[in-house]
Amino acid sequence: MKHIFSLPTIGLLIALLAANSIVSHGQQLFTVEVKGKGKPMILIHGLTCSGDVWKETVAHYQDKYECHILTLAGFGGNAPAVKDKFLSAVKDDVISYAKTKKLKKPVIVGHSMGAFLALWAAASAPDQFEKVIAVDGVAFMPALQMPGATVESAKPMADNTYKMMSNQTHEQFDANTRMYLGSMITSQQHIDEVMAIAQKADVKTQAQVMYELMSTDLRETVSSIGCPVLLMGAWIAYKNYGVTHESAVAMYTAQMTNVKKASVEINDTAKHFIFYDDPAWFFQKADAFLN
Repeated sequence: MKHIFSLPTIGLLIALLAANSIVSHGQQLFTVEVKGKGKPMILIHGLTCSGDVWKETVAHYQDKYECHILTLAGFGGNAPAVKDKFLSAVKDDVISYAKTKKLKKPVIVGHSMGAFLALWAAASAPDQFEKVIAVDGVAFMPALQMPGATVESAKPMADNTYKMMSNQTHEQFDANTRMYLGSMITSQQHIDEVMAIAQKADVKTQAQVMYELMSTDLRETVSSIGCPVLLMGAWIAYKNYGVTHESAVAMYTAQMTNVKKASVEINDTAKHFIFYDDPAWFFQKADAFLN
């Protein structure tokens, strides 16, 4: 079977191996910027990023949605709060935030790492969210590379990745990130924008998050999700690795096997940041799903 090399792993592992005020949530695991009015929508960014990557998405939805734009601790210049099971704590904090703010059935949207968190939050609080949009982020990242992967089989790679990432200087981290953003984003303008955000990221936090993404399997956990889920996938950046539209559909669909109300859409032109590379397609699929 052909392997799909997930964009976050390719971009980082190859590099290693080669009222609009910001308010802090009580546990300090993320800050939130609120924009727009209407139905609540929570947006969670991906690795090395911040809530700023959602600017165009927020502009599209803020007339109908109250957008709660998260930036995690250790991202975007926020002070780090590195701990074991960091993503699990963030997931709990997202659920707590929605309850504390009395957000009525919010939509939760996540990119990459943020998609993983969105799926986990929806599985952990099945009645809390109305819909989930997962943008090129899945329940168990190693299985996109290695069909049949388990937490046990992925553990050595996760351990090695953590060691290599956590031992980087910030200069090395920046150089590696810049080198491989081209495999994740097509537009040089957006590459530069994301690179500027990544330079504010805490290296130890990125190492911890990457380790947890590689060693946490939610494929059974997501069976608890009661709301509809849209998973958007991308593959064209890895065409030269043998990935095809058909193999991408198969592997992304396999990640959603246990989700009762799941739909999978595969983009044939965009790289990992689908909302940057093909915004027309992204909004067409998202709008249809939300409506």
